[in-house]
Amino acid sequence: MTPTFKPIGSNELVPMTRRYPNLPKKVLQRDSKITKRIMMAWDVDGDPEKVLAIFLKERRMLSHERYWELMRSVWIIAGSVENSELFRKLMQANRRSQFFFSTPEEAKKLRELPDTFKVFRATNDSADGGLSWTLSKQYAEHYKQEFDKEMIVMRKVNKSDVFAYIERNNESEIIIL
Repeated sequence: MTPTFKPIGSNELVPMTRRYPNLPKKVLQRDSKITKRIMMAWDVDGDPEKVLAIFLKERRMLSHERYWELMRSVWIIAGSVENSELFRKLMQANRRSQFFFSTPEEAKKLRELPDTFKVFRATNDSADGGLSWTLSKQYAEHYKQEFDKEMIVMRKVNKSDVFAYIERNNESEIIIL
């Protein structure tokens, strides 16, 4: 059966990590206010640059857990080749609770991958520095056609080099820093 691909960039529900840290009420309230601002910037304004700007301005105020959870959403909304170096630095932040970036199901899927596996990327430049790869050659082909990319690049990676796995839109995204 061929998977059906949802349009990329559509305003869709993005699953949060569904993890609930035991934090003081004051911290939870502060995290909530920042989260609401980011949600409004996307859900009401549809503005990925505003989403990123709010996250960059407020990230130091977030608990470690919500930093990673919001980082996931900000990456999904605003991540691109053009700002890959910025996201690379944000994803290398010296903060605990990095596991909040992925859902429990995604973390399990990453753990179940072999130590070495193939990933694919649709691109115009094989050395573009992009962080986002896919386990699915079929998805890479779809992305190549949809966004008029010139080639599909394949590489073998070690699981130890993977930052995270995200499952959405049948993308099977592997983030490699």
